[in-house]
Amino acid sequence: MNNKGFTIIEVLVTLIILSMIAIITSNILQSSLESEKISSQRLNSIKELNLASSILRRDIRQIANVSIKDFYGNKINGTFISELGSENLMFTTKVKSFSNEVSPLKRVQYVIENKNFIRKQYYSSNPYNQDEFTKSIIINDIDNLKLSFLNENKWHQSWPVSPITSKKIPTLIKIEFRLDNKDYSWVINPNIEYALQN
Repeated sequence: MNNKGFTIIEVLVTLIILSMIAIITSNILQSSLESEKISSQRLNSIKELNLASSILRRDIRQIANVSIKDFYGNKINGTFISELGSENLMFTTKVKSFSNEVSPLKRVQYVIENKNFIRKQYYSSNPYNQDEFTKSIIINDIDNLKLSFLNENKWHQSWPVSPITSKKIPTLIKIEFRLDNKDYSWVINPNIEYALQN
């Protein structure tokens, strides 16, 4: 009598081999999915940083060297303001408007709130209501923001640094920060060399 079936040992060996192939395949698939997720997160992070850099550079390159007033109408000593240790920038820039009847000059302020780098745009260059602005988060979860301003080949931690610089925009603006355990440094040239004439 000729038995053509499989023995129990052959069946067990086949099951073990198939199980090993399934485990290896699922590990490879899981590792591929994790790699794809990490790559996607990095790509999104790069896109967000590029967008943030573009918005900030646009605002600074379209800067207007004009007098700034506080919310009570009093003149502030400076056309570009960043107080020492404030992690804050305030200036007037040109923003495209849908109507020619509205001035394109708007006050813009960059601040840190709850570890987020935020852009506030007011509805005029010298607003009277400090609560009337549009707000957008430029960078999430930012650490160690440091602002520096170049004047006559020397970096300063605040602006203005003197009565003369209160009528000027810095030659270069450097923004350093830490994000996702990486250090970044942006240097922006406002490209405005004239001083405000009173």
